[in-house]
Amino acid sequence: MKLAYAAALGFTLTIASVPALASDLEGPARFCGYSPIIDLLAGERVTTLEGGIHGGSFRWEGDFGILDVHGVGWASRPKGRIVKAFSASRPARFAERKIDERYQVAIWNGVHAAAYFTSPAPLTPQQLTAIDRVSLFEEGQSPSNCKLRTTVTWE
Repeated sequence: MKLAYAAALGFTLTIASVPALASDLEGPARFCGYSPIIDLLAGERVTTLEGGIHGGSFRWEGDFGILDVHGVGWASRPKGRIVKAFSASRPARFAERKIDERYQVAIWNGVHAAAYFTSPAPLTPQQLTAIDRVSLFEEGQSPSNCKLRTTVTWE
């Protein structure tokens, strides 16, 4: 619906992976998309789902299981309690919350970038460890060494 609305306004949404297609987003490689930066390990995979003006979603799969991720490059502070403080090298991690029958953990860089990780079951220690490997970038920033990338462009 959002995509149809954007098209009706005369915009074209392009989700591009450089140099890969959606089915090719496999590790090991650095993935940069919709604000999360993930150094994918061998056997890990990202499947893009949906993109929008300030963010988008993808599915992240690995030995830890499957997480649905929604990244926002222009976000406010997520709701909830911070359980792991942010630093210069790591975003803050928020306590798990149950929202609409799904379990969610958010991370935030303290300024404008956030990512929300959801699962149908409470997140496991392995999933939390995987989330702790994620860093964030904001709109207007260009992270380096991204072999796999999703970008939203308006043409």
